[in-house]
Amino acid sequence: MGLLDLIAAGYLAKRINNKLNPPQIEVPDDVILVGVEANGMNSYLIKYKKKGSTTTSTFSLTRNNRSRTGGWKFYW
Repeated sequence: MGLLDLIAAGYLAKRINNKLNPPQIEVPDDVILVGVEANGMNSYLIKYKKKGSTTTSTFSLTRNNRSRTGGWKFYW
């Protein structure tokens, strides 16, 4: 194996680990969590909507985040 093969294998292993181990998310009372999707090596795409609403919103989350304004909490 060459150096690029080792780097590619490490990258793929990290992406698989992110898909299998998403963060535990505590949401505010007026929010419904729609989905959590691994997005790259250290990032997650969080989809949510307000209760009673039909539109969804998204934001990106990295492993450096522990909380977000409005009552969001993330546990790694």
